[in-house]
Amino acid sequence: MAITNQTVLKKMSSEIQEAMLKHGNEQKVREHIRSVKLLADLLLEEESGTETIPSKVQEPTVEEVRKMMGADNPKPEKKKNQETKIDHDDANGSSIFDF
Repeated sequence: MAITNQTVLKKMSSEIQEAMLKHGNEQKVREHIRSVKLLADLLLEEESGTETIPSKVQEPTVEEVRKMMGADNPKPEKKKNQETKIDHDDANGSSIFDF
């Protein structure tokens, strides 16, 4: 949705009018003037064609997606029911309850 320059200018005029009405309150005047400055900057950026936010976001490559998903570095498979047997002279079996 594009906002026309005319709409921005009307909003700037409205902010100036509000600032003029609040001439006794310096803080309120500054707030309205900041709004006018922001709107003016918006118009000037639009006019010059420069944008502060990149309009095109670079998509990740297939290789980058694979790396993010961990496809390039497969995890070593864990062997189920793999027991580490320790030979002790006094032990009768692999369980700690075997005496």
